[in-house]
Amino acid sequence: MINNNADFNLLERLTGLPGVSGREERVADLIRTSLPSKTCNCSLDNLGNLIAHIPGKGKRVMLAAHMDEVGLIVQRILPNGFIKVERIGGTSLRALPGSRLSLWTSEGCIPATAGILPQHLDSNEPMDLSKIYIDIGSSSDQETIAMHVAPGDVLTWDSPLRSIGETIISGKALDDRLGCYILIQLAKLLQPQELKCDLYLAFTVQEETMLMGGVTAANAASPEIIIGVDGTLSFDTPDLEGSQSDIRLGNGPAIKWMDAIRGKLAAFVPNQKLALHVREIAQRNKIPLQDEIVTGISTTITPMLFAAKGAAGLALSVPIRYHHTPVETADLRDVENIIFLLKTLLTTEL
Repeated sequence: MINNNADFNLLERLTGLPGVSGREERVADLIRTSLPSKTCNCSLDNLGNLIAHIPGKGKRVMLAAHMDEVGLIVQRILPNGFIKVERIGGTSLRALPGSRLSLWTSEGCIPATAGILPQHLDSNEPMDLSKIYIDIGSSSDQETIAMHVAPGDVLTWDSPLRSIGETIISGKALDDRLGCYILIQLAKLLQPQELKCDLYLAFTVQEETMLMGGVTAANAASPEIIIGVDGTLSFDTPDLEGSQSDIRLGNGPAIKWMDAIRGKLAAFVPNQKLALHVREIAQRNKIPLQDEIVTGISTTITPMLFAAKGAAGLALSVPIRYHHTPVETADLRDVENIIFLLKTLLTTEL
């Protein structure tokens, strides 16, 4: 049973839409219609970022969450009708064989399956993308083409959102549709007269491929402060417990002190004064807050801080298990605490 404060229907719609990097239009359309039109002035930039402006007095502050998800792209159609694919973003190869998928063509959605060896014949060879193939029930390339499949079409997990217990949810694309949901719900709660800043909500594109999609949004608004809302790794499962950090589902959002993808020029550190201020606000209001120092990931605002004249940066994270798989798992209590923390922050002096 889901916590009554959550809009499960909106979450279900947000996560159910296809929105791999570069194909975020449907997600942007839903977000635009879900934001309060009386307070949010919405616009799209040329790259596809959706920016909602809630005018106020004070510093220009931008909150950012990315709309895109990991997925697959049709690379070629084989003579026997099967499909070879390439990854868009860091789609989990371990989770792929045997998964149900949705293939999005110019004419609609086709059910698909990622092929897997029968256990009787499995030699336990290491998984490699070159061995992955997609089955849509076709027996020839001409039949596949007749189903309007073409190179460049994309696939997403076929994994509807579901609840597990009272506060846990599981499904695809929680990274970072949860961030988008948080900004939408925050916009519904905020009254412009309460704001202590001039607020921009940026729903950004192409985070999963290059991290760079939000840069144009930051250039357009030239914010003085940028706060990111994204997913982070939780370390509360038996295979990860006690490794990089103590982040757990249900123990509150995480404040990011550092992240890095080694060797890829992707790393984030916050503005120290801003981070300490946010931690103090959380403590004063008894909002649980975990500490995040992690390698192997980064976040949508990492390059945004260097746009325009530069910005002071802060990142808040929702702990998520099983990143980039069809069963990403999160706790709605952490989501609600981020909304509460952000509302408190934006209605006090920054």
